[in-house]
Amino acid sequence: MANIEFKVYSAKEPINLNVRFYHNKIDVSGKTNIFVNKNDVRLKRIGVREKSKNSVNIVNQDLKEKTDKLSKKIKEQFAIDYSRGNTINSIWLKKIIDNFHNRATDENDTRYFLVPFIEMYIDEASKTINPLTGKKLDKKTITRYKYTLNIIKNYENHIEEKLRIENIDLNFHNDFLDYLLNVCVPYGNETIKKFLSHIKQFLRDARTKGLRVSPEIDSPKFTFKSGETIDTYLNEEEIEKIYNLDLSENQTLHDVRDLFIAGLRTGLRISDLKRINTFEVSEGRIKITEIEKTDRHIIIPLHPQLKSIIEQREGTLPEFSEQRFNEKVKDLCKLAEINEVILGSVKNAETKRKEKGYYPKWKLIASHTCRRSFVTNLYGKLDDITIMAITGHKKHSQFLDYVKTTNEEHIQKLEEHWKKNNSHE
Repeated sequence: MANIEFKVYSAKEPINLNVRFYHNKIDVSGKTNIFVNKNDVRLKRIGVREKSKNSVNIVNQDLKEKTDKLSKKIKEQFAIDYSRGNTINSIWLKKIIDNFHNRATDENDTRYFLVPFIEMYIDEASKTINPLTGKKLDKKTITRYKYTLNIIKNYENHIEEKLRIENIDLNFHNDFLDYLLNVCVPYGNETIKKFLSHIKQFLRDARTKGLRVSPEIDSPKFTFKSGETIDTYLNEEEIEKIYNLDLSENQTLHDVRDLFIAGLRTGLRISDLKRINTFEVSEGRIKITEIEKTDRHIIIPLHPQLKSIIEQREGTLPEFSEQRFNEKVKDLCKLAEINEVILGSVKNAETKRKEKGYYPKWKLIASHTCRRSFVTNLYGKLDDITIMAITGHKKHSQFLDYVKTTNEEHIQKLEEHWKKNNSHE
């Protein structure tokens, strides 16, 4: 059974009351920052155990109510943390005492609490110019920060406690993961990893501003193992089926198909694809003075399919919002009978979470399919450096993330290799 004792170790008034919490082999103590005078307490009868010395009964009724509340808070938190396997030590006890004193008085102070600091961080980030690019932070990044902030607010509502900056450590990490995986409709591994990455980013900024931050945020354990990313790409045969569709009776899908082929044959990100009409097209090439994210200058040779489309449209390609494009491109691929059932993730309309499963490929197609298909279809046919020069990738590791050759295709390549070698014998 968990026990709590209050003690005094000084005769000089006011006395900072000490608290001892013990359960089985757990025995931790700390200052309560509740100050008493000698008349407020009475020494208990000293027991046979040395650790019972200096224990007191609180006789001041106001102080008694305060220490009772602290005792209740310690026991409640112990019940939570002990069952989850969290570390119970003097640091753990100090955090409870700090929260006990500050919860109602300074929860909006960015010097102490996580949520107001993140709100300040987001506000500053949305106005700051990156000196390396001369641009403000991408709006999508700000949106992702706000999403993480909302998750933290929901977590605070769940635990009925405001998170202090200095208390974001591995114990928090353990509890937060439990919340995301077992309390909420489970989030995907990559999403959880991104939440934690944002939290570390916020806290490192807090540290640069001189705020007290736990060193445990730098631990390699303060993350989450991401699962294997399931990404879809279209092979050459499937692209041909889409290109050869007769869409004369459906202008919307005709426009989507032309823009989709442009993405599949250039490897452009959707942010660049949406402004493709601003690029110079001449001498069988697309010349881009500045691409999104990297600000690099690239030149992409026109694929015969894209060249034909541009000529038919007299140099102007259709334009779509990303959301509408992602909706209609699925209809396009369904019409082209891209029906192979493969492993992927589809968002559940009710839970708003992606669910892993086996789906017809057309359900998994979106704007990002363009870039992955472009890289995968050229991989092994051209050297990596050449492909990277077209896609604008700076790091080879990032480039390889876009290569989505399936296990079946690897097997076929090995079989072809063996047949070719055996044919010479």
